[in-house]
Amino acid sequence: MKNSNLFSHLVTSAVVTILCGVIYVTVQQSHRAGANDPQLQLARDISNKLKSNQPVNHLMMPDTVEISKSLAVFTVLYGNNGEPIQSTGLLDGQLPKIPRGVFEYTKKHGEDVLTWQPRHGVRMATVVESVQSNNIGFVAVGRSLSEVEKRVSGLITMVLLGWLAGMGCILVHFIVTRIRLSSKST
Repeated sequence: MKNSNLFSHLVTSAVVTILCGVIYVTVQQSHRAGANDPQLQLARDISNKLKSNQPVNHLMMPDTVEISKSLAVFTVLYGNNGEPIQSTGLLDGQLPKIPRGVFEYTKKHGEDVLTWQPRHGVRMATVVESVQSNNIGFVAVGRSLSEVEKRVSGLITMVLLGWLAGMGCILVHFIVTRIRLSSKST
């Protein structure tokens, strides 16, 4: 009887742990995937305009932002060789340079949706589209993940507190059940 009581509490603990894990992964992935939405729309719009030889100047904001400090969406046009041509954002005062492997992948698949970390402390939700139009080979649109990362940090705290509360309830139930069984056997 005591062994089955311990087993049922261990199974319950495993279920609580699995449910907390599923909640964390589901919400975290929802936050992260949602961080791509504006970039997907802009990158595809600009790519389609470039492919049909339409001007994109009105989509390229004239002012530039420092992407390591701003939450603004930024756009970068790259040449066929992967070198930046024009950008609405700068990284440490320079045109942002994405790793060559991203361009190779994007050329093969047409689009790449990625988390880009150009340096420590700077993480971007980035979409890169292959264009191959005139002198422009790629369009990249990105924005900071700092707010998403704050939400995920808060999520970790909430899920951990929920897990601890669930485990605490299971522990209290286990102790009370053991005391009851002990008093019945005497």
